[in-house]
Amino acid sequence: MCAGSVAWLRQRILKNRFHRRNDSDSLIRFLYAMINDLDSSLDFAARQTEIAFSRQWEELAEGHALLSDDWFRTNVDRILWEEEIQVKPEWFKGKWILDAGCGNGRWSYGFAKLGANITAVDANQSAISATRKTLEKFDVEEEFHISRLENVGQLLSRKYDLVFCWGVLHHCHSFNKSFDSLTKLVSDTGMIYMYLYGRDSLSYLDDLELFKKRIYLNSLPDEKSRLAFLLKMAGNDPSKLHTVHDIYAPLINRRLDYDYVRKFLESRGFGDVTRTIDHTELFVRAIRINAVRDYHEKWILPRRKPPYWFQRYR
Repeated sequence: MCAGSVAWLRQRILKNRFHRRNDSDSLIRFLYAMINDLDSSLDFAARQTEIAFSRQWEELAEGHALLSDDWFRTNVDRILWEEEIQVKPEWFKGKWILDAGCGNGRWSYGFAKLGANITAVDANQSAISATRKTLEKFDVEEEFHISRLENVGQLLSRKYDLVFCWGVLHHCHSFNKSFDSLTKLVSDTGMIYMYLYGRDSLSYLDDLELFKKRIYLNSLPDEKSRLAFLLKMAGNDPSKLHTVHDIYAPLINRRLDYDYVRKFLESRGFGDVTRTIDHTELFVRAIRINAVRDYHEKWILPRRKPPYWFQRYR
């Protein structure tokens, strides 16, 4: 969608210049459904979302829960094994882990601290460059690839002990194709772990209102005005800009029902599909069905009780 088209949407939707309010509501619902369809979004929305994240890793790479945050950098390995995945830390040493949508490498850094080998994949060169630099000091094996997650299965030849995808699948051009691609990369005795936006965290109507703000932000004429909008949404706290950017900048921001995710995984040979963190967002671990018993006998930890690491940043 060209800048002029986005500006037109901004005027019509946000300033309510349709002849009837129902016209505006119908249009925004239609666009929301098209952009957040699980099988594919509109091409312009997918490209815009990729550009938004490229800008984020180039210009907003510091802040809460990033490697510039001393507390997070010190604790990221513990967060991974104890809170998120809930597997004993010694399991990770020497394992091959796919960081699917690696961003600037904050999670790859944690896995490398645990002694795991890393394949980092992202759609943006800026993210891959940042992750490569992040991992320079570690004596582990590393691979780096630029790819959309829809296509990553055609690119990678190995299978992984853990496929890890934190906060990425819900932004992909096709959720179903990307999800299916990742499940096929898990080894016969491996796991998959993901964080997804949960439908229960935000009502459909509130999500539509948020979608309007995304259109508004992306229709602003220059970087200065977009940054001013994000800073306002962050309560004028620059350390929150990275997180606020995630909420408002990418047009594709799907919210998923847990039952849909669980059934998807079970249909592809996974068992013990578990929400490791008690939250309306989805923190989901699943194990290849033939390996479930072995994991529970040797590696799985008791479910962590709140408070959780991310609540530190509220």
